[in-house]
Amino acid sequence: ARDGQATINKYHLDESSLRVMAGPERKSRLITEAEKAIIAYHEVGHAIVMRSMPGADPVQKVSAIARGMALGITVQAPAEDRYLMRRSELLAKMAGAMGGRAAEQIIFGDITTGAAQDIEYVTNIARRMVCEFGMSSIGNVSIKADGEGSISPDMAAKIDAEVGVFIEQAYETALNILNEKKERLIAISEHLIQVETIDGSELDEMLFAA
Repeated sequence: ARDGQATINKYHLDESSLRVMAGPERKSRLITEAEKAIIAYHEVGHAIVMRSMPGADPVQKVSAIARGMALGITVQAPAEDRYLMRRSELLAKMAGAMGGRAAEQIIFGDITTGAAQDIEYVTNIARRMVCEFGMSSIGNVSIKADGEGSISPDMAAKIDAEVGVFIEQAYETALNILNEKKERLIAISEHLIQVETIDGSELDEMLFAA
């Protein structure tokens, strides 16, 4: 109805999904050309790392248009319902989340505040891997503090160290992938700056083209 259309098409379904996930488009938000470039490279950095990790979920859309509180968005969704996550899949999610910051560092030689949510996301995954899933060198233990905080200072330090290792590994993985595919990173990002949104098939076509 907003578009004056008599039928619902794929665009409307995609838009409704994005609206629920991240909020409505905010094209009225004033963003400088320099910031738009950073946003585009940040989002494409996410997308390339996500598509390069074995077993990673498909990328459905990459957008440099602000939505809700986000300045850009990369949508990744599993091809099928799953109830278990492998350790390798969690590591892939973390590397993909760090792809934005890695792209900023590689292209601009500096980093921005745009990775705040990404860092929060990977920190949460890493901490759960250590404290809940038994996926770190600490071993197959469940570490939970009660209301009085019963974890010893020594154990708290070990947890923090393990979390830091996971996050640093994720960042290094992202840097390695994007340095290897720097030319594709630049080409796809410059294209995104112009068109603002690409879908997964267009990303794959540009990323894996001979």
